[in-house]
Amino acid sequence: MKNIRKLFKLIDTYRPGFTLRVIVTNLILGFLPLINIFAPKLIIDELMGQKRISYCLGLGLLVIVLGFIKEVTYRGLNNYLTLVFEDMSDKLTFKIAKKSLRLPIEKSDSKDIQDMMEQAHYAVWEMYTLYDIIVLVVSAVITGILSLGILVRLNPAIIILLILLVLINKKIVKLIKENELKYHGESVTEIRSYRFFADFAADLRYFKDVEIYDGQDLVLEKADIYHQNVIRSSTEYFNKNGIYTGIMNVSANGSIIFTLIYLTYKLIDKTISLANFTMYFNSLIQVINATNLIQQNYAKVISVNAQLEVFFNFLEMEEGLLDKGEITDIDTSKINIRFDNVSFKYPASESYVLKDATFKIKNGETLALVGKNGAGKSTIVKLLCKFYEPSEGTIYLNDIDIAKISTKKYYEILSPTFQDFRLFPFRISENITSKLKEEITDYEYKNMAKAFDLLNLSTWIDKQVEKENTFLTYLFSDKSVEPSGGIGQKLALARSIFHEGKFFIMDEPTSALDPRSEQEIFDNMLKISKGQTSLFISHRLSSTKYADRIIVCDDGKITENGTHDKLMKEDGLYKEMFTTQADLYV
Repeated sequence: MKNIRKLFKLIDTYRPGFTLRVIVTNLILGFLPLINIFAPKLIIDELMGQKRISYCLGLGLLVIVLGFIKEVTYRGLNNYLTLVFEDMSDKLTFKIAKKSLRLPIEKSDSKDIQDMMEQAHYAVWEMYTLYDIIVLVVSAVITGILSLGILVRLNPAIIILLILLVLINKKIVKLIKENELKYHGESVTEIRSYRFFADFAADLRYFKDVEIYDGQDLVLEKADIYHQNVIRSSTEYFNKNGIYTGIMNVSANGSIIFTLIYLTYKLIDKTISLANFTMYFNSLIQVINATNLIQQNYAKVISVNAQLEVFFNFLEMEEGLLDKGEITDIDTSKINIRFDNVSFKYPASESYVLKDATFKIKNGETLALVGKNGAGKSTIVKLLCKFYEPSEGTIYLNDIDIAKISTKKYYEILSPTFQDFRLFPFRISENITSKLKEEITDYEYKNMAKAFDLLNLSTWIDKQVEKENTFLTYLFSDKSVEPSGGIGQKLALARSIFHEGKFFIMDEPTSALDPRSEQEIFDNMLKISKGQTSLFISHRLSSTKYADRIIVCDDGKITENGTHDKLMKEDGLYKEMFTTQADLYV
């Protein structure tokens, strides 16, 4: 149960004294029911002896008072645990989200890590199982152990019976644990996939396509496939657990019946008095209650412990790139980039998507990277952004291996805009600055306005009810706006401009714009980046002729390198692509 102990230690860091409070409270709740064992014996002894009414009434009053104290203590523990577990559920979910954001992208992309993340969330939900165990089981087990101590006084052989019971159940407990681990290991992908389709069905971004192409049945049928798989694995899991706990019940209840028969025999044989029989019988009832609760909840404890192991393993995973690299003193007055025989293949793949790439981007140079889809262009951008590390070769910034540069410092130098950019469901201003509205300075508002002007966004911004503080989602405000694809790309570009990095990277950031708007944006971007090192990818090659130099990527290799005029004189891929596009626009 080491993972449950780790959870309690973690809760103690947020709620000092939690574990001690739970232990003390359960000890009180465990000892108080003993009055119900001894009081009937003492009353019967009194009635068989001196018959003092005041003594019997006093015992009755004590039972009532202690019962009241037990109820108040129980309610107090109940309310306290409700507060703690609701608070911890939020905090642990936040820890999972925080860890997810800090994982290297190659891990975030992994199916195994996605499954692990799902199990970590499941562990947080399962944590509420401990609520019932703490409130109901622990104190009952304490009472049961104390009651067992009373029964042992009757006959020490009961201890031998108990040891036999433990040995029988040890093997069953192992089977329960194996079944638990097998179930959660095999079902997590199905559960995650089912949840994906449930979220997908409620995602408004897909609403138009689902409606117009009559995709409701497709979505529901796919969801049902995973749902049926979940039901099958759950049925197998619960059937096995039912058999295992049933065997435990038979062995436990058999020992209880044996003890009850033995007690009855002792009473008939007059070896024990009626008062003692009552005491032993009430002790047996407490042992039965404790045994039943243990049997009902032991599989749950094993399940929670197994889930918490995945949860803690996830939290202890190596974090991502911001913690990597030690060099922070970088001269950014000049930015020179160099790829030296760089090759890359994705972690789960055997084939290279980039092979022996060698090229330079000189200080102040605007370099265009072109090629067919899947040629390796975006891979180069991902490597430049340190989302992945090269499988072979080295990338240099000012002759320094970028792997050795502090990633946090490195990101201050970059101003990227990605093809698959994402706008946050926050205010426009918060999207641009990555700061809360209350933290944005007047100077930053002025820089934001300049970026909007350069991208011809100011008119659109001024039309919004709350200007640059308008939300980009209706989740938080009715005065929101859902930007079109073109406006969204301009906002993403504004974010890049506002960042004021020394190295501009534009990975097809204008693909949703019409040719006229794209040309206008590129003209403005060239003005902004003039004298700064820049790399851009565009699927419209009419823009590339404005670059200082062009490199062509084909099938993961750099095949051409030169100016627009130079490459047009060669019968290569660039000339073919440029001519084809030019013919389309004639």
